[in-house]
Amino acid sequence: MKIIFIIAFLFVSSSAFSQHEGDSVYKRCPIAIKDTATGNDYFIEHQPATVKTYRNKGNYTIVIEQKNQFFTMFFRDSRFSTKRKSTYHISTDANSNGELSAKYSFRSGESVAFIDVSSGKVETTYDKATKLWHIQLTGLIANMGDTRVTYFKATGDFYIR
Repeated sequence: MKIIFIIAFLFVSSSAFSQHEGDSVYKRCPIAIKDTATGNDYFIEHQPATVKTYRNKGNYTIVIEQKNQFFTMFFRDSRFSTKRKSTYHISTDANSNGELSAKYSFRSGESVAFIDVSSGKVETTYDKATKLWHIQLTGLIANMGDTRVTYFKATGDFYIR
């Protein structure tokens, strides 16, 4: 009987503070990508967006989708810390636990474009009252066109389970 209790306790305790995997629909889009020259926002704030969270090879991944646009964050951690505020630096070739990769992608007809977020940071904090992780994102996207470089500012503020 003790063995069954211990095994059941281990399964319950291992999933108690891990991140939720699945889809959530937000009434308003939590991500904004704005052109620094014109001020155009490529994610429409007043339209719903789907936030998908899952694990990829043990690493945590968050995808925000609105129509044919996607913003993806690839964390190098399997879970977030519940005891302290964590800061992750955005890098195009992230390979340590304090870094993450982020991409903005969109479909136009049959073609697909992927643009790396070149710099920025993501802060995660755990709210014990609501039992949700608060994620704040600030980043800069540099897109090389034919003859010029266009900069976009990426910001986000949302909660996940």
